[in-house]
Amino acid sequence: MKRVLPPLLAACAFLSLCSAPSLAADSKRQTYGEAMDWYRAQAEAGDAKAQFYYGLALERGAQGTKGEADKAQAVELYKKAAEGGFALAQYRLGVLYQIGQGVDRSLPLARKWFGAAAEAGLREAEFNYAVMLETGSGGKRDPKEAARLYEISAGKGVRQAFLPLGILYARGEGVDQDLVEALKWLILAERADAEGVAPAMRAVRGALDDKGQAEALKGAEAWRMTLPE
Repeated sequence: MKRVLPPLLAACAFLSLCSAPSLAADSKRQTYGEAMDWYRAQAEAGDAKAQFYYGLALERGAQGTKGEADKAQAVELYKKAAEGGFALAQYRLGVLYQIGQGVDRSLPLARKWFGAAAEAGLREAEFNYAVMLETGSGGKRDPKEAARLYEISAGKGVRQAFLPLGILYARGEGVDQDLVEALKWLILAERADAEGVAPAMRAVRGALDDKGQAEALKGAEAWRMTLPE
């Protein structure tokens, strides 16, 4: 069964997570520039959340900054926020190190920061960290932990996790081999329009009798996301 690696969730998905929170009770009376001044002051005072959002504004060249993206300063702010335990900053650093944007590309550092953000429960980080654990990118392989994180992120709505989870169950890698469970996840992957699902689907269906296939379909029909509140 040819393995199709799932893509890491990257910047476009990340930016959808990062709409700036309200600043204060009178924020509606602030201009965007005043809001950025507030973020900068809070960032300089050591507030991890402000460091992240001001860094994001700098990276994107948002109105209220100097008007030009300052990626180097943004990365420094992300690092401070990440060291302060802010999960979105940890995830952003993981993305930047994974693709080599604004920093030298480093898969071990990408893995480190995805892991930190995954530990904080950020679903995109859980998925990306699982990919790196499964493939051995930036460190040793750990398919058992990868399978656990794929299932957690799938439950939180990361549909990219369906296919690799199905393949791990089909192979018995990181989990006990379970072709019914494998087919369940592959059915979900197919419904999510995952690329590369067809070869795995054919292989698993060919190894199951009608009863097993029906059980897998029933499991797929019954499965529900467990989105966080």
